[in-house]
Amino acid sequence: MSTKRYLDERRQKKQRQNNILVIIMAAGAVLVVGAFVLAFISNTRIEIPEFTNYEQSGLSSLGDPNAPVIIEEFSDFGCTHCADFALGTKKLIEEEYINTGKVYLVFHSVGGLLGSAATLQAAEASYCAGEQDAFWSYHDLIFTNQFKLFSNRGGDISKTLAKFAKTLDLNQDQFNTCLTERTYQELAAEDQQLAAQNGVTGTPAFLINGVLFQGNQPYENFQQAIEEALASTKD
Repeated sequence: MSTKRYLDERRQKKQRQNNILVIIMAAGAVLVVGAFVLAFISNTRIEIPEFTNYEQSGLSSLGDPNAPVIIEEFSDFGCTHCADFALGTKKLIEEEYINTGKVYLVFHSVGGLLGSAATLQAAEASYCAGEQDAFWSYHDLIFTNQFKLFSNRGGDISKTLAKFAKTLDLNQDQFNTCLTERTYQELAAEDQQLAAQNGVTGTPAFLINGVLFQGNQPYENFQQAIEEALASTKD
């Protein structure tokens, strides 16, 4: 084989290798971009929970105000244990005790005390939704989308909070005005003061007829505490 032919073949082989490398790099770039796009879409899409047909009896309460047992919940929208309670144990308490008139549940947000400015803003937004009788559905939306909402620490979450309101078909003008003017700033501050007065140092925490009950404990522990409270009202 002549030197010229040998060099031509090497050049052609090198060109083919370069072409293959370009194709591989282009395909890799497409995959990387696609992964970022999918991650962005996944992180911005609102996940819709299975809503309960809540009978809201106050701005942030549930059940019969005259029920023999009152549970005051101290929660933080950025707390993962609070989310576990809200989307799990609370549903069981609703079914067995709230819907049967035995328990009245009142929600207090202590996000500004134990969490961040963002969780405090989420708390105020939930009360704004409560104005339109949608506190508990909004509460479920926040906890269901908790990671997406608070993953960008220090970021502005107001647009996402507004999207939640739109998802629930709330009056957007009323909601946005309420949130922008911080209508429930004072109520959120009162929640924090109440928590401190009752020795709450972590979330979730509960007062069951005035008795402090700490943490998202197994449902059986809640049952026992509620049954003891019910029994004491009959003495």
